[in-house]
Amino acid sequence: MAKRKNVMRMMVCTLISALLIMMSAKICISITQSAYHYTEDIIVSEAERVKSTDVSKMTLTITQDTTIDDIAKSLYEEGCITNETYFIAEAKLNHQTSGFIPGDYSISSNMSSGKILNLITTNITDESETIKFTIPEGYTIDQIANLLDDKNIVSKDNFLNAVQNRNYESEYSFLKNVPHNDQYKYKLEGYLFPDTYIVHKDITSEEIIIMMLNRFEEILSRYTTYISSSPYSVHELLTVASIVEQEAKLDEERPMIAGVIYNRLNADMKLQMCSTVQYSLNKRKNKLALNDLSKDSPYNTYLYYGLPIGPICNPGEACLKAALMPSTHDDYYFVLEDENTGSHYFSQTLEEHNAAKNQYHQTKDINFTE
Repeated sequence: MAKRKNVMRMMVCTLISALLIMMSAKICISITQSAYHYTEDIIVSEAERVKSTDVSKMTLTITQDTTIDDIAKSLYEEGCITNETYFIAEAKLNHQTSGFIPGDYSISSNMSSGKILNLITTNITDESETIKFTIPEGYTIDQIANLLDDKNIVSKDNFLNAVQNRNYESEYSFLKNVPHNDQYKYKLEGYLFPDTYIVHKDITSEEIIIMMLNRFEEILSRYTTYISSSPYSVHELLTVASIVEQEAKLDEERPMIAGVIYNRLNADMKLQMCSTVQYSLNKRKNKLALNDLSKDSPYNTYLYYGLPIGPICNPGEACLKAALMPSTHDDYYFVLEDENTGSHYFSQTLEEHNAAKNQYHQTKDINFTE
C-alpha cells in the first residue's frame, strides 16, 4: 500500500513538474517574443527616423557633469532618438557611456544613434577624425555638390537628393516663408551659407545641409533690425544679395550695385542682370550670346520684370549686408571697367551707359568658373 502511494506521489510530482516546465517554457517564449517584438519595433522606428524627410534640429549642450542618461533624455524629448534605453544600450555596447567632449552640438533628427555618439565623443580638433572644407562665396548648390564630391566627403547625387527631397522647413522660420513655386531650380539655393567647415569623416549630406542652414540662421540674426524695417522679404533680400555676389568683385562696389538693383526695381525697369541669365543656363558661359538673353526662364531678368523667383547663388555676409544697406545714388547702369580688378563704371542714363560699353568693351563674366 505504501509502495503504491509512493508511486502515485511520484507520478503526481512528475506531472506537476512537467506542467510547471511547460508553463515556464511558455512564459519564457512569451517573454522572448515580447522582447523581440519590442526591440524590433525600436529598430524599425529608428530606421524610419533616420530615413524621414521631415528633418528637425536641436542644440545638445554637454558639460563635464553630463551623463549618458542626461543625453538620452534630452535627445528623446527633442525627438532625436526613439527610445532612451536603446540609445544607452548602444552606448554601452560601443563603450561610449563616458568621455563626452563638452560643448554645444547641432543634432538633427535623422542622425543615427551611432553618429550622435561618435559626434559627442570625437575631438573635432583631431585631424585624423575630421575633414575641413571651404565653400566659396557665390557658389551655387550644383557647385557645392561638385566640391563635396571631389573631396570625397559625400557624393554629388546624394547631396542633391538631400537638398531636393528632405524637408527642413519645420525648424527654420526663414524657409517656412519661402514662396511656393514649382519652378525653383533648388528651393534651398541662397540659404546654404558659404564658409569653412570642419566635419567628422562620416558626416551625411543632411548633416552638412543642416550645418550650413544653422550658419545662415546665425548670420541672419545679426541683421534683424534691418530686415524688419525693409519693405522686402528675407527671400527677396537674399535674391538681391545673390545677384550682387555674382555681379560684384570689389567690396566697395557691392552696396553700389545693390543700389542700382533697387533703383531699377523702384523705376519699374527690367534688371537686365547677366548673372541671372547665367543661372538659367545648363552651363555657365564666359560670355553670353544674344540668344541667351531671350531664354524663357523665371530667372531671366532680361525677359521678365522684377526680381528672379529666387536666389541665383549662395551669397556671403558682405553681399547680404549690401542688400540690406545699399548705397544711395542715382545710378541705373554699370559696366565692367577693368577686367583685372573687376571694377565697374556706373551711369545714370542709358546714353552714358552705352558710351561706357563702347569705351570699355566688356568681354567676359568676371565671376566665370568652369
